[in-house]
Amino acid sequence: MSSPVKPLYSLRTKFMLFACSLVVLISVAWGSWAWTHERQMLRQRLEDAGTVLVSSMAIPIINALLYEELGLVSEGGLLDNFVIDIMDNPQLRPAYALVTDTRGKILAHSQINLFGEIMADSLTRTVLAASSVVVQQRFWQGQKILDVGSPLAIHGKRWGGLRIGLPLAPLQKQLRALAVRIISFCCLFAAGALLLFFFVGSRLTRPLRGLAQMMERVDGEQFAQIPESRRRDELGLLQNSFSRMLKRLHKSERERDESIGRLLENERLVTTGQIVAGVAHEINNPLAGISGALAILQRKPEMLERYLPLLQNEVERIAAIVAQLLDLSRAGELNKEAVELQTLTDEIMRICHLATKGKKIDLQLTGQAPALSIRCDSRKIQQVILNLVINAADALDNCGQIRLRSYVEGDDFCFQVIDNGPGVPDQLKQQIFTPFFTTKAAGKGTGIGLAFSLSTIEKHGGVLHLLETDSGACFEIRIPLES
Repeated sequence: MSSPVKPLYSLRTKFMLFACSLVVLISVAWGSWAWTHERQMLRQRLEDAGTVLVSSMAIPIINALLYEELGLVSEGGLLDNFVIDIMDNPQLRPAYALVTDTRGKILAHSQINLFGEIMADSLTRTVLAASSVVVQQRFWQGQKILDVGSPLAIHGKRWGGLRIGLPLAPLQKQLRALAVRIISFCCLFAAGALLLFFFVGSRLTRPLRGLAQMMERVDGEQFAQIPESRRRDELGLLQNSFSRMLKRLHKSERERDESIGRLLENERLVTTGQIVAGVAHEINNPLAGISGALAILQRKPEMLERYLPLLQNEVERIAAIVAQLLDLSRAGELNKEAVELQTLTDEIMRICHLATKGKKIDLQLTGQAPALSIRCDSRKIQQVILNLVINAADALDNCGQIRLRSYVEGDDFCFQVIDNGPGVPDQLKQQIFTPFFTTKAAGKGTGIGLAFSLSTIEKHGGVLHLLETDSGACFEIRIPLES
């Protein structure tokens, strides 16, 4: 039995690929959502902290500016202290802090060298004109900064603006660490899921693999030997359905074999009936000789010794004809034995002459069989060639020429049946070996003769085919020679 073809992708592999792909997609989606959500939370937390800081520092800075305006404190002293307090915040660690007047002039800055400069950028103008805290992201000295600004204003009166720069590097560091943790978790989760799916896939496909192995071992004698499963799931249902299907197939196969056997038996009987006339003629000749010899012996008993060999020869001749007829009609399996090619050819010609006796058929044999032997069931081979000869005679309407040709080519014994009839139409050449296909009139053919012949030759390891010819039909049999 040939080994089963392994699929490129098994059901377990497909299940694992699908499940792992689903796990990866879910992990990526969850990881992306978690990372985005955390980034928004960290960003919002930083903005809230910056907003609280500038809002809480805006009131004392406004008071300081008001005191300076009233001349109660010296200019700039308190503002610098407030900027220093902002820069000393241990949680936010601002990159810069500055206070401007309403024109954008820097009144206090964490970098002393920028004191007195006028800032005319859009962000500064936005903060000075705003009514609440303004938060924007910008680049400052090569790093990303979250600029949080608050206008210094009370009841419509403005003194300037307060801005602080919160570096985003710590936030990005936290996000990178979070991404590493998410990726590590996804990898571990995917690896665990892969092992789990491998285990589940193996458990799910094990019954299918077992069922496939049982199916590969099934042959015609084991149809009813597949046990039913006790599983109470879809796999058990599949195995039980397969077992019941095999039982039905076994029953159908047995019935089909019985039907074909009956048809083959009828075919053999029909073929045997067609050669009865020739057999009767062949038997009548020795019977006439025996009758004549007996008549002489009745008158002259002393001539028994002279006529006894003649009687014995004629009786043996009749026995040989009857034995060959009985062998030809006997059913059964192949019974191979070594047969000389010349002996096989002579037996074939004898039985074919009997089948065409009384018909206007010119039956000829060409070619000389070499002194070789072949292992075959000679009776089955005779049956096949007899079928071909009878078909040829029917195609000739019992009037024409049939030529038998035997020869050895390479390692094959070849036998051809050639007639000069109308031949086989092109549209029927692909159907003539199909069981039950016949071109004969109803009641004159079962349509199984050629199919039986083809099956018999194939059981011998040979081939039977129709050769292309200019006229008539030529069937060729090739059977391998065996020493």
